[in-house]
Amino acid sequence: MKDECIVITWLARDQPGFLDFAYRVRALAKAYRTTLVSPYPLTQPELAYAGVESCVLPYGDGRAGWIGYMLACARLVRARKPACAVLLHSILTPLVLLTGKTPTALYWNEHPSRFTASPPGHPWWKRVARHLALQVFFLQAAKMADLVMPIGEAHHEELLRLGCRPGRVRLLYMGVDASFVRRRDEQASRRTDAPLELVYNGTVNHLRGRDVMLEAIVLANLERPIARLTIVGACEEQIAYCTGYAIRFGIADAVRVGGRIPGREIPGILENADAGLCFMEDLPWWRFNPPTKLFEYLVAGVPVLASDIRTHTQYVTNWYNGMICQYDSRSLADAIGLLWQRRADLPYLKRNARRSGEQYLWDRIEPEFLQAIKTIARSSGPLSAQPSQAIKKAAAVDKLSKEAR
Repeated sequence: MKDECIVITWLARDQPGFLDFAYRVRALAKAYRTTLVSPYPLTQPELAYAGVESCVLPYGDGRAGWIGYMLACARLVRARKPACAVLLHSILTPLVLLTGKTPTALYWNEHPSRFTASPPGHPWWKRVARHLALQVFFLQAAKMADLVMPIGEAHHEELLRLGCRPGRVRLLYMGVDASFVRRRDEQASRRTDAPLELVYNGTVNHLRGRDVMLEAIVLANLERPIARLTIVGACEEQIAYCTGYAIRFGIADAVRVGGRIPGREIPGILENADAGLCFMEDLPWWRFNPPTKLFEYLVAGVPVLASDIRTHTQYVTNWYNGMICQYDSRSLADAIGLLWQRRADLPYLKRNARRSGEQYLWDRIEPEFLQAIKTIARSSGPLSAQPSQAIKKAAAVDKLSKEAR
């Protein structure tokens, strides 16, 4: 029988993408009896795998719900004593302090300063409390995990600087499924006067460059239609906003807005794209968090048009696999215009994007991920192979459970 692994998640209900989490659950299910824990039923098709036990611990939303959920997860881990526990989100870092002797792996996918940032006008003592929470329950707690898996170089460098033991920190990119690999020939002919096909896939809001992108399309198309933008991943409110904006500013023919789609449909959206957009305000935590879509674009052979922030510039090189510009609509419009002028270079950019994306394929990352988990997981081994040890272990567990009563 396989050893047990408990995977604990905390995913936003309105989160547009689940693929990086899904890849890891699927991989763990191959090697372990996997229990997937969540605060609400996970109905996303990306997370539906045969043989994975689902465990819902509903504790509501907000800070109280988050704390209650983590305490319940800790009780579950301590009661079942799995071979390992995998915390599949950095917001769950405080759980490292609560899982007891169970080997615990932490997926470091977001910088925790985003969770503890103080709203404008917060009293000084609340700001201090949030700063202490960041230091103690996240940054220091991460040092106690048996394995920390940062998704990018900036995260990796900071964890080492904070004092995490190098042997416990493994840089593992989020990963992209092989289905994203573009099958179409980059040299395929396109009409020389056809507008550029731009795609944005992901969370749609002001901080993620929504207004910058829409205004840039207005500016880029002032003299002639040179670019069309497809936005995927918007909620109903954002669909209404973007559609209304496009109508109001006369770019309805140049902007298409769609809602969230299953991950398996994203490669089709990228199939005919000339460039993928990545735009984020330069907030402290986003200097650490490379967006999933950036890697999906590259694997799909789609050059990346991105704002000038560290988590973009680490992966995108001007006129090699994309373009970097300032986070404003005029700069983006100028970049679109320049790409239009040099559209003959698109096959070169697409080819390089695909090459630079090869290292992010999940098929290449999965073996490293499973090996990293294996190094910390405790194995019970076949009962028949070591009966005396198994009996002693069972007796010890029974003794502990009686003492707990």
